[in-house]
Amino acid sequence: MNRAQFMEQLEKLLSDISEEERREALEYYESYFDEAGPEKEASVIRELGSPEKVAEIIKADLKGQGEEDVKDREREYRPKPKRGAGMAVLIIILVIFLMPFLPEGIGGILAVIILFPLLVIFGVGGAALGLFIGGIAAVAAGIGTCGVNPAVGVLSIGVGCMMAAAALVGLVFVVWFVSRLLPRALRWFTDLCNRLLNKARRGGADA
Repeated sequence: MNRAQFMEQLEKLLSDISEEERREALEYYESYFDEAGPEKEASVIRELGSPEKVAEIIKADLKGQGEEDVKDREREYRPKPKRGAGMAVLIIILVIFLMPFLPEGIGGILAVIILFPLLVIFGVGGAALGLFIGGIAAVAAGIGTCGVNPAVGVLSIGVGCMMAAAALVGLVFVVWFVSRLLPRALRWFTDLCNRLLNKARRGGADA
C-alpha cells in the first residue's frame, strides 16, 4: 500500500464524520507524510498501521474518550491548531521582503498568489460600489423624468434597480470571499510556505 491508497481508504472510512473534521484529519496526515518525505513513506505507513486503525483513533479522539483509552493507542490524533490571520500576514510580509532574492519565476508565482485575493476583493468591491452609486443616480434621474416622459422615467428607474441589485450580489460575493474562501486560501498558503521551509531545512541537514 502506498500513500495515495492509504489516504483514499482513510477518506472513505471517515465518511461518517463532519466535512470539516474529515478535512482537518486528512490534512493532518497529509502533512505528516509531507514532513517525513517520499523516501520514508513506507515507514510512515508501518508506523500508522492500517487505515481502519487510524480511522478508529480519529473517531475515538473526536468523541473524547478517557485518558486510559488514549494510552493504549500507538499514535494519537490531534488536529493541528488553526493558524490565525496574524501568522498568515507575517508569512506574507516575509515572502514580500524575500521576493527580490527569489528566482524570477518563483517570485512571479508568489506575487500572483498574494495579489490575486486582493485584486478580487478590490475589483469586485469597487465594481459593486460603482454599480450601486450608478443605480441610485439612475433611479433619482428616472423619478425626475417621470413627470416629463413617463416611459423614459420608468425605464431609467428599472435600470437603476437592476444596477443596485447587481451591486448587492457583488457585495454578497465579497463578504463570502472574505469570510469563507480567503481564510482557506491563507491557510493553504501558510501550509505551502511551511512545507517549503521544512524541505529546505531537511535539505540543509542532509547536506
